[in-house]
Amino acid sequence: MEMVIGEITDKVKICGDIDEPKDIEEWKRVEIEDGEVTEIDWYQFDIEGSLHSEWLPSSVRKFGATSNRLTGTLDWASLPISMESLALRDNLFTGSIGLDRLPERMEHLSISFNALSGSLKLDSLPGTLTYFYANNNHFSGSVIFTRLPAVLVRLNLSANQLSGPVALTQLPGNLKDLNLSNNKFSGSLDLTKLPSSLSFLHLNKNSFSGTVDLSQLPQGLRRLNLSGNELSGEAFISDAFFDRVKVRDTKIIKRQME
Repeated sequence: MEMVIGEITDKVKICGDIDEPKDIEEWKRVEIEDGEVTEIDWYQFDIEGSLHSEWLPSSVRKFGATSNRLTGTLDWASLPISMESLALRDNLFTGSIGLDRLPERMEHLSISFNALSGSLKLDSLPGTLTYFYANNNHFSGSVIFTRLPAVLVRLNLSANQLSGPVALTQLPGNLKDLNLSNNKFSGSLDLTKLPSSLSFLHLNKNSFSGTVDLSQLPQGLRRLNLSGNELSGEAFISDAFFDRVKVRDTKIIKRQME
């Protein structure tokens, strides 16, 4: 564990005296079961420097270091095979992310608000992944949405530089929240086969174009944001969804279905 924080400049906040660190059992926000480290949560510890995740004990299931000033790249292939949750939101991490090298048990991945870049190969996500937050980074390139994990509930890729067409006809049946706003996605939109579970769909501030059929939206949909696109034409919407569909800064004309 000393190797994990070896290049963190203010590690005293975690392990006490730098020259004679406390026993791991006494480290702050470290949980131990049967003599093995299982959970670490250094949320808002005000620490900075490089994090060496490759030295995390193989027993760690949950690791969090959200809202700090941690820097450097991450060795995705060396994460503990038992890891289920990784939360590194709001730091200064750089480099690419190897989604194909994530632990096969991963359920929750939060890397939002960093400076990560490269492509996002969503078809390589572990089948167990339920929550994936990668918004507010520098990811680019096209994205495949037709082979997402069946158990995925929330996916946020907003505020990146992702581009290309988007196929939303084969989304997971459990998906509740999909946010693709503030990117460079383009092409037409087919919203006639969205999963019945979907509550929130944010597609605003992209470059989608053409007309869009809004007559077959999921009954539980609470918000559909299409604003800030190049969409046009008349869109017939039922009374229940009329105010839930946002089309500001488009050429869409909303019409109530008779």
